[in-house]
Amino acid sequence: MPQWRASALANYRWDAQLSTSLGLRYSGDQFSTLNNTDVNGFAYTAASRFLVVDVRARYAIEPKLVAAFGIDNLTNAQYWNFHPYPGRTLVAELKYDF
Repeated sequence: MPQWRASALANYRWDAQLSTSLGLRYSGDQFSTLNNTDVNGFAYTAASRFLVVDVRARYAIEPKLVAAFGIDNLTNAQYWNFHPYPGRTLVAELKYDF
């Protein structure tokens, strides 16, 4: 377990249709061994510190039809927890409520 771990999310609603958000995820140094002697957290079977930025925009086309677009890990940070986490990821969504 890292000594410091935090997350934050800021959302701004521009008008009735458009909103945007910015998310931050942070974790300090982590260790995979019982005595915390890991020397390299950025390798297989290791755990590393990270700071990840996520962004998203949501637009209500109609009251029941919403489109959204986001980017997870905007800065393409590399971090590990026994395996590498995904790099920059684009996400698109189209939702209709019946």
